[in-house]
Amino acid sequence: MVVLSGEQIREYIRVGKIVIEPFDEKLIGPSQVDLCLGNKFRIFKENELVDPHDEKSIERNTELVETGGEPFVLQPGQLVLGITRERIAVPNDLVASIEGRSSVARMGVFIHISSGHVNPGSGARGPIPVTLEILNMNPSPVKLYPGMRICQLLFYTMDQAVRVGYDDLGGKYAGKLEPSGSSVFKDNLSPR
Repeated sequence: MVVLSGEQIREYIRVGKIVIEPFDEKLIGPSQVDLCLGNKFRIFKENELVDPHDEKSIERNTELVETGGEPFVLQPGQLVLGITRERIAVPNDLVASIEGRSSVARMGVFIHISSGHVNPGSGARGPIPVTLEILNMNPSPVKLYPGMRICQLLFYTMDQAVRVGYDDLGGKYAGKLEPSGSSVFKDNLSPR
């Protein structure tokens, strides 16, 4: 796998191979494109128990919050799901990865905890925002502003294109336009 340069990213966007909407050319760096924070967050609520076999317990555990463009205050130790302002589409011959920005990490805020991978064919049925797992490890609350640069997206070439991309495979999170809770209950879990 080879990382695309900023120039290659710019060219792929120009020819429509990579889609980023809205697109701001100033956000392209030497080997990445910065993405900005959206205004929708899924917050976790206290629940008696979260059971991966029980869809209702997972649904009760979160709540969608829209800030209307106002800042979101992330409390110490709080994990929320957020989205990028930009919607993206990745072709079947590229894979992308989400990386945090150093400037954000230096405030004690992590942008992805475990799922920094954007599959080939994501956004094929229509560009989608990137879901972020945002964690505040700062002992103080941190204010996050919709529109602030929040993460970087790197693109990698693959040895060959996949025949069927993520959206066309019917991926659990395909087409999601807001931060959605876990769909782990859709996995083939072992019997109870």
